[in-house]
Amino acid sequence: MQRKSNPDELIRMLYDIADDVEAPANSRLSAIKEILDRTVGKGVMLEEAQDRAPVEIVFRIADEDTNSR
Repeated sequence: MQRKSNPDELIRMLYDIADDVEAPANSRLSAIKEILDRTVGKGVMLEEAQDRAPVEIVFRIADEDTNSR
């Protein structure tokens, strides 16, 4: 029986897959899509987005040691 992973471990796994240059491209793209869907949300349809300003997206991986202060 597999142990349950906590959400932080699963998110870290997605980032590790997305950052692994030796991983298959489809695995990396799937990981990136999951990260974006969960952090930014699903994309809007083009017709809805035409009147909106561009958005800059910045991703940071927080280091547990740095954030524990």
